Amino acid sequence: MKKHYLVFLISIIMLMVSSLHSQTVKGLYVDGFSTILGNTNAEDSLLNYAQYNNFNYLALYDLWTVHTIYNLTNSATCTVLANFIQRAKQNFGVLQVGAIGENFFFFNNVINIYNQQHANPLQKFDVYNVEFEFWNTTTVSSGNYYCTTYLQPGGYTCDTAGAFSYYKRLIFKVDSIANAAGVISETYVGWFNQGQAITIGNTVDRILLHDYVNNYSAIYSYIQPRLQLIAARNAVTTVIPIFSAEPAFMGPWLSTHTVYTPYTDLQTSLANETGSWKQYINLMGYQWFAYSFMPYNAISTGELDIKGDEINIFPNPASNYLNIKSKYETSLNIYLINTLGEEIHPAKFQNKNEITLDLSKLAPGIYFCSVQWGDKRTIKKIVKE
Repeated sequence: MKKHYLVFLISIIMLMVSSLHSQTVKGLYVDGFSTILGNTNAEDSLLNYAQYNNFNYLALYDLWTVHTIYNLTNSATCTVLANFIQRAKQNFGVLQVGAIGENFFFFNNVINIYNQQHANPLQKFDVYNVEFEFWNTTTVSSGNYYCTTYLQPGGYTCDTAGAFSYYKRLIFKVDSIANAAGVISETYVGWFNQGQAITIGNTVDRILLHDYVNNYSAIYSYIQPRLQLIAARNAVTTVIPIFSAEPAFMGPWLSTHTVYTPYTDLQTSLANETGSWKQYINLMGYQWFAYSFMPYNAISTGELDIKGDEINIFPNPASNYLNIKSKYETSLNIYLINTLGEEIHPAKFQNKNEITLDLSKLAPGIYFCSVQWGDKRTIKKIVKE
């Protein structure tokens, strides 16, 4: 009886893992995570933002700094991270949390040990994400960061060929420990040749491929040649395009569009592709770079809380009136925004620190209250009863 139950339990676990691996990824890179972790307001802002935009994957930068603060290999001190990951998964719709790193020591001696110390899958990392820009001629050249930190000490030449040799060994080793731990291996790549694309596709579970454009009409043409190089493997490869919210790329565009539109348009373009190579590309979702660049507006329905108590918006839920109280007497620009991104109650107040908005004529539902003063802004989700 126990044996049959064990077989059944293993089957259920395998089904859950399979479902997790096939889930459409809606990812967000989280930069500056060491300044967020442990700060309740900052953690809540991030998790609320992820939930409101339907992000189900958070890829965390800055984990080495987190490790120096909380020692992630110590089961007692790393609880702050474990609690954050569990909250993200339990309460905010996050399905996967990824650890980003650039060397094997970090994954093997920090992240893997952290995972081994946590039996609860809700507290674990689900993805090991390798970032090592082997194609970056500046960082790999003599005297620069990759050269002096990794290539020269490892006996590799300080050029893109030596950097790829280092990188190839790195992703193989990280993929090996990821497989042993039952987590996903992935890597971010920008530029590569066909042989490199095949090697990468043969090694990791999924490829995050940058699609950094400032002209939206080029979103498919920019990435298409590299998709063809990946498809030359003649085996299905999972690819997740990365879009950049940086001002030089799609930041301005994103301020008036939804986060999922680029992926939808890429899917359509790939479906209309006439080349037989497209059968080998599995577009599995999208990734946005990065949290600090994402516009906090009604289109992305995010929520940004300024640290401290500079702005207080209450009550919430609200019936007929909404109070906005500022710590300072200053000029406040206030907007109520509906879920379609329409500004429905713009107002400007000079040198006042407490304002009351009349909501009596608004239909019940969800709104966003945006308050801007100087170069600061906070956006808060409001429920109108």
